[in-house]
Amino acid sequence: MSFNDECIDVVTPANAVLSAKYMRSFAYITLKDRLPVTITKVIDHLVRDKEQILSKFGEIAREELKEIIGSFSKLKNELQTNKPFQLLSSDRKDVCLWNAYYQKETEKAGEEPRWYRTSWLYSECYMYRRMQESFEQSVSMKTFDPFRKQKREALLSALSSVVILGEHVLKQLRLKTSSSLEIKNELLRLVKVNLWGNQHDLSLPVESLCSEDPIKNIDRMQDSILVDDSECIWTTLMSPNRESDIVDFVNDNAGYELFTDFCLADALCTFTCIQKVRFHVKALPWFVSDTTEYDFHWVLRILRELSDKSSSLAELATRWEEYLHSGRWIVEVEDFWTLPHVYHEMKDVDPNLYTKLSEAALVIFKGDLNYRKLLGETNWLPAESFATALQGFHPAPLVTLRTVKADLICGLKPGLAECLSEKLPDWMVSGKYAVIQFHGL
Repeated sequence: MSFNDECIDVVTPANAVLSAKYMRSFAYITLKDRLPVTITKVIDHLVRDKEQILSKFGEIAREELKEIIGSFSKLKNELQTNKPFQLLSSDRKDVCLWNAYYQKETEKAGEEPRWYRTSWLYSECYMYRRMQESFEQSVSMKTFDPFRKQKREALLSALSSVVILGEHVLKQLRLKTSSSLEIKNELLRLVKVNLWGNQHDLSLPVESLCSEDPIKNIDRMQDSILVDDSECIWTTLMSPNRESDIVDFVNDNAGYELFTDFCLADALCTFTCIQKVRFHVKALPWFVSDTTEYDFHWVLRILRELSDKSSSLAELATRWEEYLHSGRWIVEVEDFWTLPHVYHEMKDVDPNLYTKLSEAALVIFKGDLNYRKLLGETNWLPAESFATALQGFHPAPLVTLRTVKADLICGLKPGLAECLSEKLPDWMVSGKYAVIQFHGL
């Protein structure tokens, strides 16, 4: 059965779960065009760089590479012909959760999930999980990240912005006499640098990224922030009634965006009473550019190696590694972030993680995938409140920093979405607009 037999030529209805069955949706474009290209790029990488891969993983990987490439070709065909999903079969501990989700969705729909019938979130997550399973079932390549090369190249291509931002941040961190207002302004500047760092997404590259000087870019981009609750971040962290000294980052992209995460985290530790920052990274290679634990430490290592470009980068890397060694910064790896569940299901699926987030003074959710999960992958009316869209997910005060690259949103002023659509029909998937949305307890 082809996807055209499954789909209807309409936009996503209001309050419906996003799905590729709606042909005028970005979900449809993603499954039809973008995801097959992602699989093809990985196949090309494995073929083109085969000898380099074999030099690292050994001759035993030669035959396994053929099997892995074959599995990706099969996966691509399943996607393009709308085949039913399959149960996962590797021995990784998250497989039971994935298969339980499969069974639940099968019971709910009365049929096996298919690419163009189930939710966009489930389909997209399932593709990346199937890709990872191909490596898990090998002997020699269980730890292989098919996106690592792209992530490395992306960071190096943004090096000029990294150097400028690093020198600026180190200068600000050294200041001892800044007034409270100056500290606040600098912190909120770094919030917005961090926000626009989310444009650096390899699964959906933005045609025109911010200028090489991310600090100078802030004022120019202010009108493109459709909701700006950044003041709430300062108010929350400086509140005399604040009971916690922990901030959680639920990270998104590696490379340049992760570097901006580090810069903001250091500012929080230096300029506020925050004593601990926990970085929540992906347990698996995910959505091309998402941060894994390896990526986290690799960025710090490459900053030291780039000391010839800027001594500030090496100094920052040393400073941040000291935070890690002292326990002031912690890298957290949980399977929940690579499951297909939306976040209002977290309390039931992973109560320990929900409790952990409840310890924080603030949880910072980065990027578009986290936003989709926060909003339950639902096509809310654009003026619906952020609090309503969260559907009861409120472990702690939280803020989402997201450049808009998927066709769902909430919390806009009435009429704004319609005005934007007249001016730029693809504004919801362009990455040229952003939101900083806050929800307290």
